[in-house]
Amino acid sequence: MKEIKIKLRKLEITALHMKDWEIYRGLMLRKRGHALLEFSENKKHKIWTLFMLYPLDLIFINKNREVVDITENAPPVNLNPQTWKLYTSKNKFKYLLELDSRDQLGVFFRIGDVLEW
Repeated sequence: MKEIKIKLRKLEITALHMKDWEIYRGLMLRKRGHALLEFSENKKHKIWTLFMLYPLDLIFINKNREVVDITENAPPVNLNPQTWKLYTSKNKFKYLLELDSRDQLGVFFRIGDVLEW
């Protein structure tokens, strides 16, 4: 796992780049941070927020680094059954950018944006 700089227009975000087995842990049990998860396939993966300590903005990105879907403020899973939810995109994606919702960076992203890293 290494840090990566993700660029969108004038915005630059530092995130942990996770691949292979690292994607299954993601940001679980971390107090802060952002992560770019890289999956081996471009498909509709399922994501959940078990053991997260804060809500996430989920930016779904296809193999061409284009934003294909956005879920804002996904709450951590807790004892409330309403939080027991799997998240996915309407479209296939290869990358998932997990952003700490408290930083309010998700508002800068739009479907169709192309990211650089």
